[in-house]
Amino acid sequence: MNIRTARCACQLLLLLSAAGSAFAGTIACVPSPSNAAGSFNWIRRISIDEHSRTVNMDIVRSRTKDTETMGKMRAELVSMDGTSSGEPVYLFNAIPAAGEEVTSLFKLFKSGDWQLARAGVVFVNKVPALRSVEPNMTFDCKRSDLG
Repeated sequence: MNIRTARCACQLLLLLSAAGSAFAGTIACVPSPSNAAGSFNWIRRISIDEHSRTVNMDIVRSRTKDTETMGKMRAELVSMDGTSSGEPVYLFNAIPAAGEEVTSLFKLFKSGDWQLARAGVVFVNKVPALRSVEPNMTFDCKRSDLG
């Protein structure tokens, strides 16, 4: 599977256009303390660079009772559409590692709090098929304008 196919699937599945945005800078997000007690957040930090259209995430690769193994996940910012609330809706897809079967598609949006929605998509004969949908996670996000 190539990035172009994943990009098309992300746009198709989330039904959003790739309209331009007046926003420029970076946004950094960490899981909100208001998340339900006891819920596990496998994404520990999201950093979106609107200029380079890249997303970097600090994630938990594996977890045991006593330890967590951290890792990095890169994603491509596919769309950044403006909304009436003044904050954009960010759509991005994880760049799959070699041998990965499922591509992760993300939607970060502000609805009171910042919410992250994730769907897992698998490609069979170049046709996307929905594999999983995670419940939304709440994040605290801070914007940093660059010029």
